[in-house]
Order: sequence, then structure tokens, then C-alpha cells
Amino acid sequence: MHKLTQIVLDNGERALYLDGYYLGSEDCNGEKMSLSEMAVSLMKVPGFCLQDILHPCPKQGDWSWNDVSTEVFPPAVHCDSSRSMTVAALMARLSVYPDDALCCGTFWLEEDFLGVDASLTPDEIHLAMEIADDNHDANVGYNWDYLRNAIEQAKQ
Repeated sequence: MHKLTQIVLDNGERALYLDGYYLGSEDCNGEKMSLSEMAVSLMKVPGFCLQDILHPCPKQGDWSWNDVSTEVFPPAVHCDSSRSMTVAALMARLSVYPDDALCCGTFWLEEDFLGVDASLTPDEIHLAMEIADDNHDANVGYNWDYLRNAIEQAKQ
């Protein structure tokens, strides 16, 4: 998690820091940073990258930036029981991050579940995957016993 800190002096001047990295400041005359200056400052923070996207201006007069972002970014994948447990759905969840974003994880495929119980139907595998995902405990992780337990719950 990142920490955004605003330091306000008693004379009205202020500065903004992200994880201790200086982003910019504003004097008591109200001189402010432009968005371009903010982007340049954020690029100095380790792990941040800038993605520029050229997009046409909406034609309707009462547009908002949320209208534009809805067209630019893929829809968020919500955690509900109707979600798809497919490679495509996983890729969609990951697609909101830049290609060079650091990540760590593991994933299990249908054949892994069939390796535990060859009698599983596709619906049972999907349900077992949802159960495993919904109840994931990072202290336990995904392992063969964890998958067996999810499969047993799915078959009930």
C-alpha cells in the first residue's frame, strides 16, 4: 500500500509526497502543479510507470472523465458467484495492470482438479474453483489438501 502525505505549513504552503518521494508543492499564492508535472513527479517513485492513451473526446456535451475511463479500461471483475473461473477471466483481471507490474501468484487448471478426483463434472470443477477462491487463506495457500477440501464441499 502506498502512503500519500501532504505537509501543510502554518503559512499556507504545502507539499505532497508519495512514500516519502517529493511530488510537488503549492505556495500560498495558490500556484499549482499541472497534471503533466504530477505525472513527471510520480515517475520518480520506484515501481510507477506512465501509460499514455490517445482517445477521442466524447461527442455529448455533458461528458465526464468516468465516461471516458469506462471506455478505456476493461470492466472490473467483481467477486460474485457468477464469475468465470477461466484463463480469459484471469487475464481480464490482470489486464488492468501494466505489463511490467510486479506480481506473484499461482493458478490451478481443470486438469489439476481432475487429478484429485477424475469423476468431477465441469460444473463441479467450476464450483470447487469458486470455493477455493472464496475461502483462500494466504497462511494456508493452495495445495493438494486444500483442493481436496474444496472438491468435497463442491460435491455436497
